[in-house]
Amino acid sequence: MSLDVRAQKLIAQYQQQQELYKNLARERALLETEIKELEKVLDEIKKLPDDAELYYNMGHVMYKTSKEEAIRKIDTRLELLKIKLESVKKHESLIRSELEKLAEELKKYVGGAQVGAGGG
Repeated sequence: MSLDVRAQKLIAQYQQQQELYKNLARERALLETEIKELEKVLDEIKKLPDDAELYYNMGHVMYKTSKEEAIRKIDTRLELLKIKLESVKKHESLIRSELEKLAEELKKYVGGAQVGAGGG
C-alpha cells in the first residue's frame, strides 16, 4: 500500500525540518563552546597586570593591544555570540514544535494505514 500525496508531503516536510533542527543543534553547540572558551580567556586576561603586553591575530598578522582593549573586544564578541545563541535557541524551539506537530499528523496517517491494512 502506498501513502497518499499528503502523507508523502508530510514526510518530506518532516525530513527537511529534522535536518534543519540538527543543523541548529550543531550551531548551538559550537556557539556554546566558543562562549565558554572566550569566557575562560577573559578570566585569564583579567588576572594579568594592567601593563601586560597582549597580542591578537588578525589574519596572518599579530597586533599588540592593551589589556583594556583586549577585554573590550572580548566583551563585545561575547555579547554578539550570546545574542546569536539566543536566536538559535529560539529558532531551534520553533523547529522542535513544528517537528512535534508534523509527527502527530504523520501518526494519524500511519495509524489509519495500519488499521486499514489490518482490517483487510
